[in-house]
Amino acid sequence: MDKHTDVTGTAFTDADIERWAAVAESDAGYTGDHLGVARPGRPVSVGAHAKPFTLRLDAARRAKLDEAAQARGTTPSQLVRDLIDSL
Repeated sequence: MDKHTDVTGTAFTDADIERWAAVAESDAGYTGDHLGVARPGRPVSVGAHAKPFTLRLDAARRAKLDEAAQARGTTPSQLVRDLIDSL
């Protein structure tokens, strides 16, 4: 039986994992409610071959970008993509 240690230093075994899995799979087990709201990932519209682009902004410009995105109900990244598409 393998022994493991989590990031906090707590030791656990394969038997612990099996027990946790049984609880998760039971009717009274794991619900996932503690995970919180799911956040969408990168939009499909950027395509599979999209690459990151880094832009350095001072605090004032970043604040303007964040405010504009929030006002439009979108993310700063999507707002920049929309601005580029409008060129």
